[in-house]
Amino acid sequence: MDQTRFTLRIHPLIMKKLKVIADHNGRSVNKEIEQILKWIIDDFENKCGKIRTEELDLIDHPEKKAKIEPVKDRPMDMLFKC
Repeated sequence: MDQTRFTLRIHPLIMKKLKVIADHNGRSVNKEIEQILKWIIDDFENKCGKIRTEELDLIDHPEKKAKIEPVKDRPMDMLFKC
């Protein structure tokens, strides 16, 4: 599976705490971040509707916005404005 590289700048204290959490969960920091991002995507899709893969190409064109149908509220509502 192809993976995309992404450089992340993060506060040293957050990184230290993330290392503890990742170690506790038996993952690398990279895999822990990936898991957290999967949870965020799942919560977003549960609140705002599935992100259709054909719309992912629109990300490079901010003037074109993906159409997402809203659904019931979720615990992470404060993170997403649909």
